[in-house]
Parts: sequence; C-alpha cells; structure tokens
Amino acid sequence: MKNNAFRGLIAGLACVGIAAAALVGCGTVDSAGTAAYTPGTYTAVGQGNFGDVEVSVTFSATKIVSITVGENSETSGLSDPALEGIPAAIVKGQTLAVDTVSGATHSSEAVLTAVADCVKQAGGDVEALKAKKGAKTAKGARIEKSVDVVVVGGGGAGLAAAVSAAQSGAKVVLIEKASALGGNTIRAGGAYNAVDPARQKAVKMTAPLLGDLKSFLDMDEKSFGEFGPTLATLKGQIRDYLASGSTALFDSVELHAIQTYLGGKRVDLEGHEIHGNLELVKTLTSGAPEALGWLESLGLTFRDEISTVLGALWPRTHGSTYHVGTGFISVLADNAAKLGVEIMLDTKADEVIVQKGRVVGVKATKADGASVVLKASKGVVMATGGYGANPEMRAKYNTYWPSMPLTMPTTNTANATGDGIVMGEKAGAKLIGMGFVQLMPSSHPVSGALSGGLWGSAESQVFVNKQGKRFVNEYAERDVLASAALKQTDGIFYIICDQDSAGNPQPGSKNGWGDDVDTLIKNHDVYKADTLAGLEQQIGMPAGSLQAEIAKYNGYIASGADPDFGKRNFGAPLVKPPFYATIRSPSVHHTMGGLAIDELARVLDASGKAIPGFYAAGEVTGGIHAGNRLGGNAIADIMVFGRIAGASAASSR
Repeated sequence: MKNNAFRGLIAGLACVGIAAAALVGCGTVDSAGTAAYTPGTYTAVGQGNFGDVEVSVTFSATKIVSITVGENSETSGLSDPALEGIPAAIVKGQTLAVDTVSGATHSSEAVLTAVADCVKQAGGDVEALKAKKGAKTAKGARIEKSVDVVVVGGGGAGLAAAVSAAQSGAKVVLIEKASALGGNTIRAGGAYNAVDPARQKAVKMTAPLLGDLKSFLDMDEKSFGEFGPTLATLKGQIRDYLASGSTALFDSVELHAIQTYLGGKRVDLEGHEIHGNLELVKTLTSGAPEALGWLESLGLTFRDEISTVLGALWPRTHGSTYHVGTGFISVLADNAAKLGVEIMLDTKADEVIVQKGRVVGVKATKADGASVVLKASKGVVMATGGYGANPEMRAKYNTYWPSMPLTMPTTNTANATGDGIVMGEKAGAKLIGMGFVQLMPSSHPVSGALSGGLWGSAESQVFVNKQGKRFVNEYAERDVLASAALKQTDGIFYIICDQDSAGNPQPGSKNGWGDDVDTLIKNHDVYKADTLAGLEQQIGMPAGSLQAEIAKYNGYIASGADPDFGKRNFGAPLVKPPFYATIRSPSVHHTMGGLAIDELARVLDASGKAIPGFYAAGEVTGGIHAGNRLGGNAIADIMVFGRIAGASAASSR
C-alpha cells in the first residue's frame, strides 16, 4: 500500500488530530531550568495493539532531534497517523503533552511510552516534557459544502458506498471521524463468504460435509416460516447434486441463505425470537458473488484457496492477497480518489439534517473545532459501524448474554461507539435487534484483538481448556463457541495446532496478521514445544491430559465422528511437531442490531416506511444477521449493501 491513494490520503496527516500542544519548538528543561540531555540515540519499546512498537530517539544536548519508529505489528493504514504523526509532533513541540490519535489510541500510547523511556535514558526530565504545553491552535473556519451524496464513515461499507455512488455519476463527500480510513474493516481478518463455483470446484465434498448437506432433506419447510420456499429450492438442488455423483463441493445461494437464517435465529433471555429478514438475507447471499466480482473489477485480488473461517459453517470463505482486511480499504480508497470522491478525515458527524421529512445533509465537527455543514441533494449514507467499543451502550441494550461486563475487551476500533445508530434514531429511524451482541470466542485475553496467535481453518482447530480438555464443537457458530468458552476456568482456552495446521511457521516468520511468530512465543501469546507433553508443562496442564485428548481427537478424525461434541467436519490429524497452543478468551466482536433497512439499503421508520434521502450499510444496520452472524458474512455484508446504498442514494430524487 506504500504508493497508492490510500497512503496518499493519510500521508499528510502527521499532525492532524494531534493536540495543539505539539506546536511549539525548543529544548526541554530540567528542574533547574537548564537544557539537559546526554547526546546520542536511544531505543525503547511500547506496547501497541499487537505487540511491541520499537522506537529510536536521537538527542542533542538541548533537544530531541529525531524519532524513528522501527519494528512493530500495528495495522498498516489505521496506525500510520499515530506512528508517523506522534513522533513528528513530539519533535516539533519538544513535548510529550501530545494527544493520542483518534482511532489509533494504543499505537499512539506505545510511541509516547517508548519516547518517554528514551528521554529517561538520555537523562531528560520526563515529567517536565509531559507538563510542557504548547500554543493552542485557533478554531478552524466553518465549512459548508453542497453535493449529491454524503457518506458518513470511512470503513469498508462507507468506501463501498462512496465508490458506488461516484460510479453512478454522483458528486460525493465522505467524512470519517478518525485520522485514517479503515474502521473495523482494516482490523478484520478479511474473510469474505460467497458462493463461487470456479474456486469451490477444487474443494472435495467430504463425508462429514455430505452428511451435513443430507440433513437438510429431513427438515420441514413449514418450520422455516418465510424461508420455507428457500429450503424447498435447496432440497431440490441437493437431490440433483446427489443424483449427479459429483465429488466436488456443493454450494448454492440458497444453502448460504438457509445457513445464514439458521445461524442467526436466536431467542433472547426474555424469550423473544429473532431471525434474519428474508429479503435482506437473499440480497446478501445472492449479492455476495456479484460484489466479489465488482471488487475484482476495481483491482482487488483474491487467493484461489477456499476455507472455512471460524463460525462460517461451510467452505465458502475467500481471502484477498492483501494483509487481513487492508486490501478492501486500500483498493476502494484508490478508486474513490480516481472517481473524485472528497474525503474529510478527523470529521465527526453530529447530526442528520431532516427537512420536511427528508434527510438532506449532515452536521459535523472537525478535530480543530470547525463546524461543518454538508448538504446532500440526493441522499445521506450512514456507515459508521456498530457500538462494540461503547461498553455502556452494550450493557444498556443487551438481552442475550447473562452479563455484559463494561470491562470486556473488544476487537473493534475505539471509534465504534454507535454514533450512527444514535443519530439515525433521532432522525426517525427504527432500531432492530439491538439486544444481541456477538462475541468473538478466539480473541486475545488482554487486548481483545483477533490477532496474536496461530491457527488454521475452522475444521482444523482444536479448543482445550486449562485442564487440557476439549469443551465444544469447534465448527459451531460463534455464540455457541463463546458461551462454552466463558464457562471455562477464567474464561480461558487454548487453540492447539501442529506444524501443518499452524501454517508451517518458520523462525523469523509472521502469521497471517503480520505478527512476528518468535515474538508471540517470547511473550507467551503462543506456546511452542516439540511434544504435547512439553505444551502441558509450559502451560501448567495436568500431566498427560493434552496428550490423551489429542490422541482421542485424532481417533475421531479417523472414524469421522465426534461422540463428545458432535463435530463432523475435520481437518488433518495433529501429528506433526512442533506443536503450538494459542491462549484465547471471548471479546466483543460485532453488534447485531442497528438501523432497520430494506433491500435497497433505505433506512426505515417506525412504521416500516423508507425515510426519503436516508440510506445505511454495514454494522450500523440490523435485521440481516439477526441474533448471531456467520463468520465471513460481515465483509460480504458491507460490500453488498455498501454498494447498494451508494447506488440507491445516487439515484434518489
């Protein structure tokens, strides 16, 4: 991404969103008022989102001369304003009184911590630098613009909407409250579910998958409500497939739809049932292959391999050739720039403007305090994401989990605070499914991040608790996995892999998230041993427990049946050393509820009528995934409905 428009959009942000305290220059002072550093270059590390961030600081006798950020595993793009801007601001202001960058708090804090360490090494006065305030920046001038379409949110859904609207001939402005584009999309694993016969033909139909497929033939359409006709169509497809004698993987839009329906059909603690809206689910599953082709036409490339991301239920998961979710953002940002989309970063939407029942614009505020009024002649697209990083909002609405602790970490960016839902409701939008929050079962127990470990596709994963015992069908839905994990001692479990299922890591290599594997092992995020007995000893499991459990599990693979937990789709047996254990615990991942929309991505009011000029896409919406989202359906959702929202807004009158 070094030379594309995405980098260009953030390259000039070295000091954007950083406190005005960083705008005064001169040397530091000690308690006696004398400038004092021991000249030289010093190195230290700070803890970022995904491990250590290495920083080197060069001092003269009187000032901080330069700061260089070295090795780190922070998310490219999202963390760049912090890793580039914080050092620039410190050097310019000769102060540590620098605000963290919106959307990159942990990366900012890592740099500040490391620089403070270097100041201490150089004999400087850290507290004096923290206390030194710079001159305040004057409030920016009011900004007012008139365009066809305003998009609120610079993650995957917002960028897809902006590109789609611009392709339809609309003049578009996109605003993003963070200092960089990306949102949760750039932090996500990038898993994209879509029926894809060309790629899926290389996947063999295993006996367990065939058993799962045949099970649909025994289901009664009458119990599926509005999804009954879809199940009837699927049954006909399955019978035709069985009669054909094919050994290639079966898949269809109808199978994807029925699995999305079943995966999301849930009952909350109050006895209320929820399931996905038929038209929205059909739009998602039929639109996912089309949106995949659209992304490829824009320049995004996908690997040929098909896998099953955790909780996806079927091998239809695609991965791009880019690092995790970065490709979706960089490619869409490139195309947005080419199409003339204006992007305003550090711009927080405050209010949806409604006149005579129609949404006609957005009021916002820049980081420097400047007020912004954006008028939209055709429509506003809300794409601000969910509320996973808003503990109070999670607790307020939760009706699914027995408890929703305010301290539970999240995989989300800190900017996922539900702003669009709040603004939308004030504009008259109906909210749906707000009581349901999805937990990611396999998150880092401290940071809540998805990264920081080693594992393969869902069928190859083995979960064990601190006692070395399996406790769940690892191929199940995410809420099932998370619920089971929370019942284990301290809510902790381990994903066990051998050399093959771990992705064949080598010394000095990185995992799929860009984490340095050696560092993960050093920090005990991952345990590595030549034998299972060695893993037991390192972790503190009872002697022989893990060895016996993996031997039993390998036996289940051989027989094709799991009498303990009913797992039917297996990977290869775990036999090739070395062996790895990644420590995991559930964290908040995806908020299921939000603004009600229809299949044209129009926001609906309390009576179910479309609000003129108002559209939404992505996690800010509800009604598609219902109570639980299938793994790999989120990226498909934001691309399908982002694309639709942009086109709908552009054609609005």
